Amino acid sequence: MKENNKEILSVSGLVVCALLWGFGFPALKAVETLPTFYIISIRFAVAAVVLGILFYKQLKFISRELIKNAFILSLLNFSLYIFTTVGIKYTTSAKASFFSCLGFLIIPILNLILYKQKFTRTTAISVFICLAGIVLLSYSPGMGFGLALGDIICMGSSLTGSFSIIYLDRISQKGENTNPVLLSILMMCFTAVWGFCTALVLGDFTASPTKMDWGILLFIGLFCTCAAFLLQTVCQKYVPSNRVGVIFAIEPTSGAFLSVLLLHERMGLVAILGGILVICSLLYQEILSSKAAASD
Repeated sequence: MKENNKEILSVSGLVVCALLWGFGFPALKAVETLPTFYIISIRFAVAAVVLGILFYKQLKFISRELIKNAFILSLLNFSLYIFTTVGIKYTTSAKASFFSCLGFLIIPILNLILYKQKFTRTTAISVFICLAGIVLLSYSPGMGFGLALGDIICMGSSLTGSFSIIYLDRISQKGENTNPVLLSILMMCFTAVWGFCTALVLGDFTASPTKMDWGILLFIGLFCTCAAFLLQTVCQKYVPSNRVGVIFAIEPTSGAFLSVLLLHERMGLVAILGGILVICSLLYQEILSSKAAASD
């Protein structure tokens, strides 16, 4: 398969990944009464078991390098989900989806600071449009643009998520042993372990989920975790991290719209305009990037 075709398919996969994560926000809001680490442990345990069963033949290829990379990624992702799962308890699902997904802005800045990677003109314009859209999208009728405690907590997941994307990009670019399936399985196993251990210490397993809660937890584990993280790990190898950050801006857009649709949260014309701007920023970057790739 030509590199250009791989990149197109990878971008499509990352869009699906972002949409699946968008579903996760109203899903998490629906089970917000359950303890934080209970939710984290169950969702990642479900994902790890399912992937382990589907790809058990590949487990014999696990290497020390894969274990190290998965261990580091699991710590970053565990931190990310602590911020998101706690933060969403103190704000709306729509606003949590915004403040948890500022990677499109943070990633280029981190790349500039850490690796002297300058903004391209396309990325800079796309990020500016995207930022304007996300700010508008964060507007809630009756709440305005004010920051709630949950909004501030959710910003922590944006930072840790950005480090996770950059780290995955770096190990992929170095050509290290980054079997995406095994990396995903190991990362989910480690994250589930961190969640279970913390939940046991805090006594979270005294919770009594309803049948509806279990259905939502299984949905989060299978689709918002298992499928989404596998897509990210497979597809990000062919897409630069700065572009990944903008693509993942679809996540808060879908999260906000789904929160309105499923949870009946209020979303005015200002926020709808913001969602349109986010989509426009993505289209702008992808169209120009495709043209640049075709001319090479």
